[in-house]
Amino acid sequence: MTIDKWHSSFNPKLFLSNVNLDKLIEKNEVSNSSKVQTGNTPCILCSSKLGPGLRLNDKSYLCKTCLLTVSTITFPQKYEKRRRNYLTEIESRRLAYLDLAQKFGYHSEDTPLTIFAWLSLFLLLIHIGFIVVPISLSLFSFYFKKEQIKKIEIWNRQKKEWEKNYPEPKKPSLKHFHEPNVQLSKDDYKILKVFNNWPGYPPFWDYLRKVVLRRDGNHCQVSGCPSRSDYLHIHHKIPVSQGGEHVPNNLVTLCEFHHALEPDIGHDGIWGKIKTRYFTIVRGHSRHNRSSEGYHKVRPHIRRLELTTFEELNKIKIFHSLSCPLCKSENIAISVNAYVNVHCNSCDQNWSGTKELTEETGPRLAELLNIKRNKGIWYSRWDMLSTRTDNAFTSMLSDSKVKSKNVKTNYKYKSNKPLCPLCDSPMKLLKPYPGQKWKEFWGCTQYRSEGCRGSREV
Repeated sequence: MTIDKWHSSFNPKLFLSNVNLDKLIEKNEVSNSSKVQTGNTPCILCSSKLGPGLRLNDKSYLCKTCLLTVSTITFPQKYEKRRRNYLTEIESRRLAYLDLAQKFGYHSEDTPLTIFAWLSLFLLLIHIGFIVVPISLSLFSFYFKKEQIKKIEIWNRQKKEWEKNYPEPKKPSLKHFHEPNVQLSKDDYKILKVFNNWPGYPPFWDYLRKVVLRRDGNHCQVSGCPSRSDYLHIHHKIPVSQGGEHVPNNLVTLCEFHHALEPDIGHDGIWGKIKTRYFTIVRGHSRHNRSSEGYHKVRPHIRRLELTTFEELNKIKIFHSLSCPLCKSENIAISVNAYVNVHCNSCDQNWSGTKELTEETGPRLAELLNIKRNKGIWYSRWDMLSTRTDNAFTSMLSDSKVKSKNVKTNYKYKSNKPLCPLCDSPMKLLKPYPGQKWKEFWGCTQYRSEGCRGSREV
């Protein structure tokens, strides 16, 4: 049986030439600021300077034609060829089977003779001689049923023989660009350089994210962090704005809390999201004395919520195999009361500290004690934590002053700043660059960090 080359008439270049560049940029998570009309340098793939195209993170230029080609690539050249051949074979086999079923296929169908045989029994009410009618119809129905069974058996044998001669194609083993032992051609290295410097999330970001999560054991890489957050983030060690590439060696898994402590642009949005979950602002007030009569004033301050517990710190101790830094013994005891106390039962050393969040206390213990397993590759930014909490405290004081002076103005100011309809985060006004035709709109500030696409027209 011959299989027609159903895909031979498809012309990818002709199809791609009609693709809208703006829509392609939006689809591939590329910012509009990376779009350029002409290239200052030759295209990284074809050496053309004809625009429009993209400016990559390493300042190299990718023309529109090559962008269209790159957008269709999923795997390296060798594996992409395997994948497309497999898809071709699957589709060809499906079409061939449909053709076979159309020519020789047979399915059992209910014959109306049986129904008529039953209905003809009412003729006996007129005369007994009409009994010959239902008997004849029943015999014909039985004969047709027997013929149907024969035809179905013949079709099943044909189908079984066809499936034996044309088995379902085996799914090929495929490897992505960053997998170990992947075989890359010269063209693949060029494509990989484009992907690694993609202005935004690269087309295969979901796969790259899975690679990093698997490498990091689906755990925040700050030693001592409990990773209690439901969603783990992938952080660029060297920021993309500073030429950082989308490669596993430049990526690290962090929880929301520790990702928010990175000073790069966009992480203020993450901090704003988790701030109310972990901290609360206590305004200045008078408090009754517990041991004596009278009251005392409490200064405004920031108070931590969800303080650490013994159970959480004990899990961290077991997970990292924490040991004494002096005698190397793992026979250490942790107690949590008003303070967090650590005691080494072997050398009788003691350490104590304030009771804070587990995301703070756990890493502090990991820095104080020795780690024997599951050591992370990232350190918590305590300076950024102080900066962020101080900023929150300062903004709280400035807000209270504004409210006391002019409540109407403050309310009006807040109403002019819309919230994201999807995640309730603040939005900012996004304006087009010179030469761009799209209108300004309010976009979610969580787009870069969380990928939220909430927007609102002006």
